[in-house]
Amino acid sequence: MKYTTSHTLILRWAPKAGGVFSINDLRNLFNQQNDVLLHRHIRRFEEEGILSRFKQGFYTTPDFDPEVLACRMYPDAYISLGTILAKRLIIGSIPGKTTYAVKTGRTRLFTASGRTISYYEAAPELLFGFTTENGVRRATPEKAFLDTLYFHQKGRAFSFDIYSDIDTTRLDAERIRSWLPRYNNPRFISFVTGVLHA
Repeated sequence: MKYTTSHTLILRWAPKAGGVFSINDLRNLFNQQNDVLLHRHIRRFEEEGILSRFKQGFYTTPDFDPEVLACRMYPDAYISLGTILAKRLIIGSIPGKTTYAVKTGRTRLFTASGRTISYYEAAPELLFGFTTENGVRRATPEKAFLDTLYFHQKGRAFSFDIYSDIDTTRLDAERIRSWLPRYNNPRFISFVTGVLHA
């Protein structure tokens, strides 16, 4: 394949961007303000398998990082639930090709490029307990545990059993207890305490 300057720019910046580019990223990368010419560039890269459209306004390279994409699409989102619990070896099962995140606003589900990003809805005051690294916000294991129980109580199903598949001995129980009052829900607090002591 004969590489153009645009090809070289994508290949150079993809690792730093986690393989994720917004339409504005590409506009700036190619220094192209003309929408017709910009989309002509993008279509060519899609035909060549260099870029794929994940959702309106976001494109990915074949080896993109879904956690980066999840936080780019919704900047207030953080990675949580089974994605974090599996990564930290608190559950044995891995959520396959699905990345789970929590954000404000309504629940959303996106599937493209062989990957799924599932967003769960939470009130703004419940968006806490995460760290940020290279622009990606990830829940601590304790917050991922609380998020899992919170959404379980709201009727959401998971690929693992919350009573038998979560190794609670790997969690900081004191940190969890210190966060429980934020939920202002006696029933939920009792539920979490029961699972911790099961």
